[in-house]
Amino acid sequence: MSESGSVIPLYRLVEEESGTVIIAAHEINGFFVESDHAQSEDILIFGSAREPVRLGKNLSDVELRVVNSLGKAIGSYYIGRVGLRSTFEGKGGPGRGGFVATFYGHTCPYAAAGAIWRRWASGSPLTKGEWVEYPVESHDSWLHVVQNSWFETGHAAKRYGVGEIYVIDGRQIAGESSFYCALGEAVNGPGGYFGSTLDGLADCLASSRNASAPFELVWEHFSGAQERMGASLAASALDVLREFGVDVTLR
Repeated sequence: MSESGSVIPLYRLVEEESGTVIIAAHEINGFFVESDHAQSEDILIFGSAREPVRLGKNLSDVELRVVNSLGKAIGSYYIGRVGLRSTFEGKGGPGRGGFVATFYGHTCPYAAAGAIWRRWASGSPLTKGEWVEYPVESHDSWLHVVQNSWFETGHAAKRYGVGEIYVIDGRQIAGESSFYCALGEAVNGPGGYFGSTLDGLADCLASSRNASAPFELVWEHFSGAQERMGASLAASALDVLREFGVDVTLR
């Protein structure tokens, strides 16, 4: 919320081809869900129309964009068809109402992503290790936001850091998602991406090899991390890193 008390939009529903903003919203309920959550027909869009809309008529070619406090897009989801079924009045004053919509089964299977997007959009810089403060079950949502925002904001799958030695703390690693959170932050700074799968890691390493010298990765507290993320995944990650010339030191 701004100093004047007005609600700052976090989301925009736009026509993808033209970029025209159809609806600006400060919250969307029913889109970010658990991966095994039953599909819901009701998506509540807390916001207002910026273009004329007709209830009962589908919007087409719709993209849901996440915007920061300056109005810059930091994330996006292609929805396609959106049905606006009805409006509702919200409690707590103007700007709290919105639309009941149907995204025709399109949801995001990362339940904590909405809250994480709000943090990313706040304008305050991300801090080192901030993702660790979230519950372990939210690390996959953090990684999802990292990857989505990384490419939406014009980054490539490569190393932007200029250091020769990077360090990851195995005590922070509770599974596959947190491994990639830790690696991305170590290489590309807070909120940085450096793969979310083995194939993604290989893509980042291949691009980085062509653009910069090899680097050293120091993996501290490796044995505990290996146990929590699984010996097979840890071994495969090490194989990929070494295949592309990364000097990995395990401690």
